[in-house]
Amino acid sequence: MSGTPFVSTLSTGGFLALAGAGFRPLGTVQGNSVVSFGYQQRPRSRRIRGLSPRWIEGVGSPRGGGGASTLYYPKGSEAAQQYLNEGGWFAFEGRTAAYNDARTNALERLGAAAREAGAVAVVDVQLRRGRFGRTEHAIEFTALGTAVTSDRFEPEENDPVPIVSLSGTEFWKLVEAGVWPLGVVGGSCVGFVMSGFRTKFARNRLTYRSRRNQEFVDYTDGLRTARLQAAGRLRREATKLGASGVVGVSVDRELKEQRDDNLLVTIDLLGTAVAPLEHSAPPSVACALGLGKA
Repeated sequence: MSGTPFVSTLSTGGFLALAGAGFRPLGTVQGNSVVSFGYQQRPRSRRIRGLSPRWIEGVGSPRGGGGASTLYYPKGSEAAQQYLNEGGWFAFEGRTAAYNDARTNALERLGAAAREAGAVAVVDVQLRRGRFGRTEHAIEFTALGTAVTSDRFEPEENDPVPIVSLSGTEFWKLVEAGVWPLGVVGGSCVGFVMSGFRTKFARNRLTYRSRRNQEFVDYTDGLRTARLQAAGRLRREATKLGASGVVGVSVDRELKEQRDDNLLVTIDLLGTAVAPLEHSAPPSVACALGLGKA
């Protein structure tokens, strides 16, 4: 046995599955990016707390139409109660952009390294996110995966190299089912949750109410908002690739408590965009795999 041994992130089962499908690992490839946060002032209660509109079903519209829903703002005691009870949400757009930029840069550099190695795909990609050392105002994304190739075909010069967050076994199952991975897509969101009076009261252990099981509604709504915004970014990236779906989505979150029971929320979503093999894979790939899709 001669030559330099390969190094990969594959498990034993993943390696054997890829070998059975005609793929062989070339080695590990990596991409990373460190991005610093720009200055963004933290919100104050008077900036984000307001009154949410209400809808009334079956009440005529101002122009006289009957049976429609009417939008109105509460008044009097109802407005005061809502103002005290409900918290608020503020999106840190600068930090959100930094997270998304760092992830995109890391994956692009991983893809460039795989292209230089002559790979047809990168599988078992693992993405690590965290603070850059002890620096409080910088984020680091590192992407590590296994570049694979096959002796059965050669990719064209301009063919994209799919980056897959799935294991070797899962990649093989996709291809055998006639589905081709287009690449890793993701979405991040950073937001500030301001707790309202009901959350502050519930967290106060000196009160009788805090002894009962209850939901922190402001935190629940804040996490849901952050997840929806991150999912929207993921869908836009998948649409840009022409994907028919996203599989293997993972959720990573970071919660950091602030003063006055407020919360800093970071949500990261990561998945693999896929499409039918005949529409997405290079022709040589579709033909060499012998799936009857060429």
